[in-house]
Amino acid sequence: MNNITRKWRLYISLGIISAIVVVSFSIIFYGFYQVYYAPASLFRHDFVNSGDVEDYFEERTVNVVVLGLHNRNEDNTFGDVYFVDTIIIASVNFDRDTLTLVAVPRDSYVEIAHSSKRDRLRQAYSYGYEASADNRHADGLRYTLDTLDELFENLKLHYYIAMDIEGLKQLIDSLGGVYYNVEKSLVGFTPQESLEAGPQLLDGRGYLTYLTYRETDARDDLNRMQRQRALLLATFDYFQEMGLFSYVIPTYATYRDHIHTDLNFNQVAALTLFAGERLEADAIKDYSLHGEYFSLDDGETYLLEIDSEFRDALIEKIF
Repeated sequence: MNNITRKWRLYISLGIISAIVVVSFSIIFYGFYQVYYAPASLFRHDFVNSGDVEDYFEERTVNVVVLGLHNRNEDNTFGDVYFVDTIIIASVNFDRDTLTLVAVPRDSYVEIAHSSKRDRLRQAYSYGYEASADNRHADGLRYTLDTLDELFENLKLHYYIAMDIEGLKQLIDSLGGVYYNVEKSLVGFTPQESLEAGPQLLDGRGYLTYLTYRETDARDDLNRMQRQRALLLATFDYFQEMGLFSYVIPTYATYRDHIHTDLNFNQVAALTLFAGERLEADAIKDYSLHGEYFSLDDGETYLLEIDSEFRDALIEKIF
């Protein structure tokens, strides 16, 4: 009797272990299936009073705010306050396998969320940072995202991902650099902030030099944005050609301290695999907001008044 009892205990134990293994593998397989074959299922959104068409659109289109943060920690020029140097709305359509990018000038003169002031968009972080009583960095990002949300009043911004420039520099170095044809010589304040013209492999520092370079004209932000978009599109082509997207996910955890996002790991992996496996170069469309420059201090500082009619028409056309 005891032998039978022990035998059944063994069977029950084996059954429980087998069930745990099956469930674990099922969860892992389902997670892999979602990431690779059904990425849209990872980005479900609940919206009140949405009809069938709106539900269909929202579940298959994801709008992600991409921010490039800069504070020059190495020389402490800016202290701990970030400035938002790069602002892009990336809209991913999983049904059509397309990506639409809308660049927003950092000099845009906008209403700063949670304040009664208008200022350059890149300053929104500092307003949140200074007003915060608890988590200054989180509030800086919140002010920036809420300001963008007000600027794009007819567009739902689902997620954000922000990276500071030191993390981007390390990431580019870890992936071996990016090959790019620099259109003209860029002369900075130091040799390290300068680039020669011509095709070359940009390391992390060179990549950042090109990405952040600005002419002496304070109204150069639109040209700077154009250079940034050209480099980012060339980076996509180079990463895809060299198969580097497959290395982004393993390195993601390494640079997590430099990345600020409300995307979970599976969502980041799904977007990375989407870019590396499903997205074709001709399926990427890029646009930018524009407007007229003006000055409030006799040319010391220039601000960009966004063309609101163009903005609204662009939102209607794309989204």
